[in-house]
Amino acid sequence: MATKKVKEQARKILKDIFGYDNFRPMQEEIICSLMDGKDAFVLMPTGGGKSLCYQIPAIMREGTGIVVSPLISLMKDQVDALTACGVKAAYYNSSLKAAEAKDVLARFECGDLDLLYAAPERLLSKGFLAKMDQVKLAMFAIDEAHCVSQWGHDFRPEYVRLGELRQIFPDVPMLALTATADEHTREDISDRLQLGKAKRFVASFDRPNIRYLVAEKRQPLTQILQFLEGWSNCSGIIYCLSRKRVEDLAVNLQRHGIRAAAYHAGIPGRSREKVQDDFLRDRIKVIVATIAFGMGVDKPNVRFVIHHDLPKSIESYYQETGRAGRDGLESEALMLYGSGDVNLVRRLIENVENIDQRRVEVHKLNSMVAFSEALTCRRRVLLGYFGEPLDEPCGNCDICLDPPETYDATEFAEAALQCVREINGDFGMGYIVDVLRGSKNARILEHKHDKLKSHGSGADINADEWTSILRQLVHHGYFVQDVSRRAAMLATKKAERIGNGTPIMLAKYQPGIRRHFKRLGMPRDEALFKKLVKLREDIADREDVPPHVVFSDVTLTEMSQRKPVSEESMRTISGVGQHKLEEYGEAFIALINKHVESGDGKKGTKVGGKDIPMLIAKGPGLNETQTYILSLYRKGVSLEDIAAQQGVSETTVLKHYVAIIRAGQHIDVPAFIGDDFDTLMAELDNADPYASLTEVKRDLSVDLNNDEFRLLLAWREAIGVA
Repeated sequence: MATKKVKEQARKILKDIFGYDNFRPMQEEIICSLMDGKDAFVLMPTGGGKSLCYQIPAIMREGTGIVVSPLISLMKDQVDALTACGVKAAYYNSSLKAAEAKDVLARFECGDLDLLYAAPERLLSKGFLAKMDQVKLAMFAIDEAHCVSQWGHDFRPEYVRLGELRQIFPDVPMLALTATADEHTREDISDRLQLGKAKRFVASFDRPNIRYLVAEKRQPLTQILQFLEGWSNCSGIIYCLSRKRVEDLAVNLQRHGIRAAAYHAGIPGRSREKVQDDFLRDRIKVIVATIAFGMGVDKPNVRFVIHHDLPKSIESYYQETGRAGRDGLESEALMLYGSGDVNLVRRLIENVENIDQRRVEVHKLNSMVAFSEALTCRRRVLLGYFGEPLDEPCGNCDICLDPPETYDATEFAEAALQCVREINGDFGMGYIVDVLRGSKNARILEHKHDKLKSHGSGADINADEWTSILRQLVHHGYFVQDVSRRAAMLATKKAERIGNGTPIMLAKYQPGIRRHFKRLGMPRDEALFKKLVKLREDIADREDVPPHVVFSDVTLTEMSQRKPVSEESMRTISGVGQHKLEEYGEAFIALINKHVESGDGKKGTKVGGKDIPMLIAKGPGLNETQTYILSLYRKGVSLEDIAAQQGVSETTVLKHYVAIIRAGQHIDVPAFIGDDFDTLMAELDNADPYASLTEVKRDLSVDLNNDEFRLLLAWREAIGVA
């Protein structure tokens, strides 16, 4: 099949079935690769759109796509969502009764399924392998592929045998997908699944809509209750290390009127299933859980994740926080950090029998501690761990929002670099600190490192400060810690810049600072949004599915902004495919019409304390580039910086701003125009209605370029003036 034809068909399925106008980065390329019969390895963050990478090829290719998934709940959620879109999908696992299992197998054998979800142990049974041998297979998708690796944070022995599929079915394309894998884990996945020739697609690990916050743990219940005040009636997950802590916290939250429930492996299976189902259906708002909860939760509108205790690795932290904001809307991840948690996790690691595995876990814990104690942009630290550089601070974490005081640390960086070069071996950060501080412990004497020039060169700084300096230098990319060499501190190419005359600015070491910041806001008609949510709940209850299966929060937000009052305009809303338009369109259009006719729809909203008029959509929805530019704008990135980051002119960005406003999304044009805004609006009100735009622009008392003029006109039109 020619690539052009494949792309056209894939885009048609994307719009007609799933209701989206544009693919996200890499999705189309991955789909084309699979349609060409090639294997692929996809590393894409949670919420980045991994599922469509195999769902669309499975629909397009002849035969049934087999999806390997580790959790029963995840399979059910995925199948519910696909069925709601009109896709022929089913799951085959131990939760099915005998008659249901027989029906699924019958559909599979007669080719009546586009997608079949199965657990690895069920898939690799002799009976099922024999059935697969008799059926046309479209592809294999191995979801949560990091489970195959002992380097990964969630190793599952039953995943190891999945490599056999490549030998048994050599001509069926295979796709491995994961959201979290460092370089060592990626290599292990490729080896174990025999995907050495597979093309790797590595998307950015960045989740710009998640704000990362770390607070010193003082009075955790009080801190959590204060945090929840900002997310009233929103869905969230709170992670704790122990079952007892989970139960205690859940009870305390309930006492404060919060719809919370506990979840851990010690709770009977049926009770756990009910808690999870109630959470998915918004009957419970907050789940307090051990790490037993979450991997199978396909709930896009989780608005916050709180870590009451320290996660054991950055991979775990990244995956758990990644359960927030999967719909792309603003979300927060708060971690309460205390030194007692570090000691508890260390004790747990000491119980690991395998020495190599223990060493890996110690390194991962140390990296987690470094993230928690970071004085540089949290996102930069997080992405740097996965090998992804971030050139500029993110502007959406506690460090960026309330930056610590900085100082010129060039001389300390020079001392650190000299020490690392002189030692020239597999020595970790703690050892470097000991040498710099002039320690004469047995290990230093054994290696004769007390004779080095750098020995004692930093004796006037305490160990905690030196550790902070070295961590910041790692976060800034001057050094790396190589886990395969006992977390050895190694200088990078960037370290060559140390001492070249450019000062190295680091944050002052100040433990225990409390940070304060404002929450962002989402411009939308809140009254309409609440009505849409209620209608969604009623439909979901009637059809016995989770609310997000009907429409996501993103879709409802766009409806509340653009107010589609016809089938034609509803079809342009992201997430409204043909099947859902036929099923639910009439009810939602009727509600929006009633809201607009009542006059409620003309009211504005508040964002960050400012009154923001509701914008009426006058153009199509946003494309991928415009969606990303809007996310940068909402983070406070300037016009100049957006242009530089995208590699385009400011004129091009302004044209995107016009398209964003015409789609009913908020750009603060009054602030952009400045003091002359009111004057210009008054002059436009008084302009000759029969004059051309060129004549109107010429007669304005303020000189605007063409792009600024178009921006102003788009604003007037969107607020209903023009």
